[in-house]
Amino acid sequence: MLARLLTFLRRLRSELTEPASPRLADESVWYTEHTALLISTVKWGLLGAVAGACVGFGTRGFLWTLGASPVAVQWLTRGVLAPYWFLPLALPACVWLIRTFAPDARGHGTEAVIAAVHQRSGRIDWMVAPVKLAATVLTLAFGGSVGKEGPAAQIGAAITSLFADLFRLRDEDRRRLVICGISAGFAAVFGTPVSGALFGIEVLYLGRLDYTVIFPALVAGIVGHLACGASSPFPVLQGAFVATDQVRLIITSIVSGAVFGLVALLLIETLRSLERSLRRFEAHPYAVAAGGGAVLIALYHTVGTQYTGLGTETIDGVLAGTVTVSGFAFLFKIFATGTTLETGGSGGILTPVFFIGATSGAALAPLFGMAPHELAAFGFVAVLAAAANTPLAAAVMAIEVLPVHEGVYAALAAATAFLMVGHRSVYASQKLGFSKSAALDLTLGGDIGDVDHTALRVRKGSLTERVMQMTTPHRRDDSERP
Repeated sequence: MLARLLTFLRRLRSELTEPASPRLADESVWYTEHTALLISTVKWGLLGAVAGACVGFGTRGFLWTLGASPVAVQWLTRGVLAPYWFLPLALPACVWLIRTFAPDARGHGTEAVIAAVHQRSGRIDWMVAPVKLAATVLTLAFGGSVGKEGPAAQIGAAITSLFADLFRLRDEDRRRLVICGISAGFAAVFGTPVSGALFGIEVLYLGRLDYTVIFPALVAGIVGHLACGASSPFPVLQGAFVATDQVRLIITSIVSGAVFGLVALLLIETLRSLERSLRRFEAHPYAVAAGGGAVLIALYHTVGTQYTGLGTETIDGVLAGTVTVSGFAFLFKIFATGTTLETGGSGGILTPVFFIGATSGAALAPLFGMAPHELAAFGFVAVLAAAANTPLAAAVMAIEVLPVHEGVYAALAAATAFLMVGHRSVYASQKLGFSKSAALDLTLGGDIGDVDHTALRVRKGSLTERVMQMTTPHRRDDSERP
């Protein structure tokens, strides 16, 4: 009893002699902090909204031009030949346009934007916007196999970079505003405000999210979507998705996700292989472009014209279960997209990724005992997650554009595909933020395109190392070799 009394007296003395803990009501620092937060929130809410409106209207103009281009092409060609027969002329024209006015507009667009954010605080020449628009419309109008999201992102980044110049924003603010432009571009062109905005943030790093820009990017994505007025180009699947055997569906999601990761890997390695193969001819860009156009003519004439342009009609039909495609359709699209982009065509890569994902899912469906349109939905988002290393955006997109039950399983397939593709991406400028396996040692922070996969090391003491030792008992380290 005496001991408790002494303890109480010591505690009372301590509270009387020591300064009282700061309280919210009488501590000016709390007022200062929340005042700053309020000002920052208003500032970035306004900047995000302005960026979203500008990019949304810009994307609307781009989509209108893209929609009007077939009429112009029909008039130019007089309807004598299909537009893709003119690709040997159209692709060199794209090369000339880009090399002359805006070299940064080359390729699928998103790659250059990622590099600008990481290397130049988002500085992009304003000429990129009109040049990218013209080059992409030219490529798609004549049947090049590219997408429309890359130009939308690059146009959005160019507009917001110009906006940052006009208001003389500091580098960090410029960088955030340009990321808002990227998000608004994706959200506007696909009609998916939340997943589009998240994609613009997530695509910058493998395994990292920049939380400082989530709020303005979401504002920009939603406003951009409203300003553009585009609905999702891909319909919700027709018919009910029967989820009677959830255990089987979970297993199917994981196994098919692993296969979709390998499909994405095939796309990435095809692009890289074509790039390396054509590097020896880089002194002759116009000849390469004309040759690429001739190869595409031969491909389309042999396997069909459904591989020209965006291919959204095929994607819609496969997802709805109204179109049947060849089991090799995804391979043809991979080759057509790689040839178009690497020989001088301009455009995005995500719409071809959707095509590849949906058609590969339809081709694999009989192996999993599923209807083609059901597994096509899994592939639709899973190949996106793997090819671009954006599992969060892909999962949200699955829930936004697919029925609820199917979206959940498709999101699981997307997460699996993201892991299976390894440390690779269609965007070589993506920064490596983490290792996908705790059993692997690799250097973080560099460009994913610079990762030397032969230098990956298995972490000592990991389960992977033990399994490898069990399966290869006579394997010796390099240090033990004579």
